[in-house]
Amino acid sequence: MLPAARALVLALLVASLGACAPWTRVDPATRHEARANDYTVELPLGWVRQTAGVNDIFLTRDGPALNYIAVSRQPHTRKLTYTKRETRPDLLPHELAELIVAEWKSAEATANLELIASTPLMLDGRPAVRVHARYKNERGLPIERLIVVRVDERGRLSFLYEAPAIVYFQRGLADFETMLASVRFVPAARP
Repeated sequence: MLPAARALVLALLVASLGACAPWTRVDPATRHEARANDYTVELPLGWVRQTAGVNDIFLTRDGPALNYIAVSRQPHTRKLTYTKRETRPDLLPHELAELIVAEWKSAEATANLELIASTPLMLDGRPAVRVHARYKNERGLPIERLIVVRVDERGRLSFLYEAPAIVYFQRGLADFETMLASVRFVPAARP
């Protein structure tokens, strides 16, 4: 292969690897996220976003082991992983909270879960539930988990924030709360 051709191939390879970067920093130009016919949300500045994964949105500020926010929309027919239960559009917030806590307590990693608070709330004017819990990981480190979930005809939509209770949870909590306050649901299209 000619040196010029080799250099061109190498340059194209390096350029294409940059496009496959698994993380991108959230900046003013990329913070607005819109899910088609579902919701919009403003992502926290300075966090990094995973560009591929099973969640609609996955963010971290200091690395996934130290803090993360995961947003996920799942259909009601997709059973919960551990309890194998399904959700319904007509679940009341306290019923949804009971399902969440049962699911978390059924997982080996969070079996020692302690419920801190469970409260109904409005997410962009629609009923949801906020569940705050703490558990100790396999090394004994206390981890706090906060989830806001709502159900509707499309399925269940969850906003989860998790971080070690010492320092990291409080450090990212305001960003999570600001993100939740920015959620806007897109009106369903009329036939």
